[in-house]
Amino acid sequence: MMRFILAGLSVALMLSPPTAMAQNAVADQCPALSAAALEAPRRGRREPTPAELLARANEAARQRPETMSFTQARHIYTYAPGAIYELYTSPSFISAILLEPGESLGDVAAGDTARWMVQETNAEAEIDGRTIVLVKPQTTGLRTNIVLVTDRRTYTIEAIAQAGSAYSAQIAWCYPAEEEARMASVDQLNFSYRVRTTRGGRPNWMPTRVFDDGRRTWIEMPEAVASSDLPPLFVITGEGAELVNYRVQGQRYMVDRVFDVAELRLGTRAPTIVRIEREAALPQRRPARLGGRP
Repeated sequence: MMRFILAGLSVALMLSPPTAMAQNAVADQCPALSAAALEAPRRGRREPTPAELLARANEAARQRPETMSFTQARHIYTYAPGAIYELYTSPSFISAILLEPGESLGDVAAGDTARWMVQETNAEAEIDGRTIVLVKPQTTGLRTNIVLVTDRRTYTIEAIAQAGSAYSAQIAWCYPAEEEARMASVDQLNFSYRVRTTRGGRPNWMPTRVFDDGRRTWIEMPEAVASSDLPPLFVITGEGAELVNYRVQGQRYMVDRVFDVAELRLGTRAPTIVRIEREAALPQRRPARLGGRP
């Protein structure tokens, strides 16, 4: 499914309900007034204009590419409410904005819809259900902003059109504050998983524990295992085994879904297979009836 952004979409954005903001309705904290702000302006000192204050605030909130913020050609921003994320584009290439897997796009608006293509598409839901926004300018020397309102948060992106072959192939976000909040809620985590070897001997990468928070699943490996020895993960469905996307965080896999059955497989001719089963999905044994026939 693809959706093209029309010029009148900004009006629809103002009329539609702010779903992402209403989901976790937490009031913004009032900024503390400094002593300098309470004092009367000094004689001969010019106070900054509102436009100058806005320019300073936007510049301070702007996030740019950094050396250590790339995974191959994907630029990973650290999400922070109120930040402005730069997207460098070129008329000869298409840049992709990747939302968090499972995150739904509600509304999207661009400041300049006449000279910019802003188009929504979706990755295969069976893989990670990721929403993708494609961006392409018609010429160089352009600058506009794009606002994405999702069911989880709001993104403000500043798109810059420049000449040459350098451009942002993909941008995405990591969410450390939300990850820490989820991991802190240990009472809400489900550790009811059974891990067993179904083929081959017990490997040195045998998971030490598996748990989920209802939306994501984590698979922890022994600390002594090198990342190069870690096996790929397959989710087992009625149609067979499907290779699933995951992110490696140290010795831990983070899967952007909850599964009933999965397998870690390593090797080709005689692979070692470790099966992971969520106990809630396992068939329950019927208790034997007392005094009845066997």
